[in-house]
Amino acid sequence: MTAMSGAFDWLAVGDVGEARGAGRHPSLGGAAARLAAQATALGASVAIVGKVGDDDAGRRVRALLARAGVDLAWLRDGPAARTTVWIDADGPSASRRIDRGADLGLRLDELPPRSVTAAMTIVSGYSLSVEPARSAAIGALAGAARRGGRSGLLLEADVLWSTNARMARRVLEPALATADSVALTHADATALLGPTTARQAVKTIAQLGPRIVYLGQPDGSILVREGSRLHAIPALDDSPQRADRFAGPAAFWVALARGESVAEAASGSLRPSRPSGKASRPRGL
Repeated sequence: MTAMSGAFDWLAVGDVGEARGAGRHPSLGGAAARLAAQATALGASVAIVGKVGDDDAGRRVRALLARAGVDLAWLRDGPAARTTVWIDADGPSASRRIDRGADLGLRLDELPPRSVTAAMTIVSGYSLSVEPARSAAIGALAGAARRGGRSGLLLEADVLWSTNARMARRVLEPALATADSVALTHADATALLGPTTARQAVKTIAQLGPRIVYLGQPDGSILVREGSRLHAIPALDDSPQRADRFAGPAAFWVALARGESVAEAASGSLRPSRPSGKASRPRGL
């Protein structure tokens, strides 16, 4: 699949920004951008759909995404807004900060035309924070089938709404009702549902709409609910610990785009990331 043909393995829709931390060079920030980079590292063809500011941070983000092999045809400039900056986004909640910017200005009418097809449309939960990005995110999820594919939502409740579970649920429920699959962590489940077991968490979230719920647990294992079936994937003792929390969901969704079963995709998401050629469009999507 190539941009020239108008078909992709993924459209990654949502937050695109720059990540900064003490003593580190600026890097990609935002779930949509980081998921996209992970997916291209696995050989998927990915277009990013979002906005950056017309500033130095935005130019650095564009360069990093282009270097990763992400198609930038629908990465728009928000000239009146700065690029979003994430401060210590992977650190403890007390040290996180988000300087909001252009990506939350993505509009529904700025999504690619329906003629641009994708096996998976992946949307970040951060984009549900405010309008107009919320409508764009839900529209992208709703339009995935019309593009000939499926949809996935990265929840991110812990990053955004860890102190307000009621608001998190109210914001997320329309997206959960629309998404075919959802990925979240144990911390996300706790932020959204309160103290709960992994099995109860995936059951509760599945009742809100998604057919597939992928839950990453603190010990490195994965629990996936597929309809009424549960797939429990134990952590691999010989697998290196992943520093990037986006690696597992990205590998899972890339595998689904290749036509692997849910169980195969979940198991494969625990393996170290590795290039494996361009993903092929599955039949029947």
